[in-house]
Amino acid sequence: MYKAIALHCRAEAGPDIVMSSKASAGRTPSVALIVGVLVLASSTSIMSTDMYAPSLPDLADIFSTTPSMVKLTISLNMLAFGLAQFFYGPLSDRYGRKPILLASLSAVIVLCFACTLAATIEQLIVLRVLLGLAAAAEAVLGLAIIKDLYTEKQQVKVLAVLNMVIAIAPAVAPIIGGYIHVHFGWTMNFYLLTAMAVVSLVVATLYLPESHEPEVGALQPKRVLRSYTRLFSNREFMVHTALCGIALGLIFVFVTGAPFVLIELLSVRVERYGWYQAVIVAAFFFGSLGASRLVEIVDTQNLLRGGGGLICAGSLALVLLILFGNVTPVSITACYATMTFGMAGVFAVGPSRALRSVTTQTGSASAMLAGLEQTTAGLAAVAISLFHDGTARPMAWVTVALACMIIPLLRKSAALNATRND
Repeated sequence: MYKAIALHCRAEAGPDIVMSSKASAGRTPSVALIVGVLVLASSTSIMSTDMYAPSLPDLADIFSTTPSMVKLTISLNMLAFGLAQFFYGPLSDRYGRKPILLASLSAVIVLCFACTLAATIEQLIVLRVLLGLAAAAEAVLGLAIIKDLYTEKQQVKVLAVLNMVIAIAPAVAPIIGGYIHVHFGWTMNFYLLTAMAVVSLVVATLYLPESHEPEVGALQPKRVLRSYTRLFSNREFMVHTALCGIALGLIFVFVTGAPFVLIELLSVRVERYGWYQAVIVAAFFFGSLGASRLVEIVDTQNLLRGGGGLICAGSLALVLLILFGNVTPVSITACYATMTFGMAGVFAVGPSRALRSVTTQTGSASAMLAGLEQTTAGLAAVAISLFHDGTARPMAWVTVALACMIIPLLRKSAALNATRND
């Protein structure tokens, strides 16, 4: 996998990599190495949710609780994941990217192992919330490191490549998790995640360079508040952050609600659930591959508009299928595959557009971007959990609510881009 990343990034990134003073002071790190380390750390975080998703319906019986309570182990984890990111940005600005990442991975190791010891659903919920708080650093620091190392156009390409490779994790995770659950029980998934986190920690310790010079005053409360206030008033930043948040929210609607719809309502076998999610992730993979190529010949605004249009089309189709009772595993998968194919363009362009208006305190900006994105998505997952009624209708209502926000945001994005280009 690392060889493929190396070949792709050498072809796409070019030689004009912009490095921070500290990163450039020593030997220039390989692009493949940077992307590879980030992929490994991020994949561990992603798989901590997706790997045990096939176990969700059975956990209600194992812990003698309700499906709504079980869904909270995912939705509250996602919400904590989003909120914690607001703090990791300033921390990484103050102490550097690498120390914060290593501390995060160490906590993930402890908490993944602790999940195997949970005796009640309440204990598992608490541990999952803490795991979300710990794992949040990976999302913030990945964006910050990319911003530290690359120019704006290169960021779009690298994000597309990074998204494409990371897409493998949520495709493989539920497939592995389903078979592990059937043959070894749900706790074995968390033992495997513990081992993955150990490997990630070792690799990051040995190979990840520091890309940012620590800023002594980065944690001053007034400075942090002023930085976030400035970002909230930055329309370009907020519009593109909102687009990413809505797209991610639609993914979380699937991750939280689909196990119950497919396994309980549509009688998909636990060990086969992951294959349906794999199709959806494959669509995102190929969409990201296409985005990394199209950025050379298509205006990024058109790439963003086309991605948003596909998301709206897939959302509308899903809602109509659910409301008219024509839901099948294949039809749900097809609708979400359409959405995730379009999301590739949004996630390739959106973060770069959000961050291009930021010139200082990149860590805080990355934290704000990732935090708002994940918090929006986490709230969508919580809505699915709370509105559970034993049908697929909650997925329809939350999906249509999110999709209706995309069109005005795309129009605002086009207007802001036109103003910038004048």
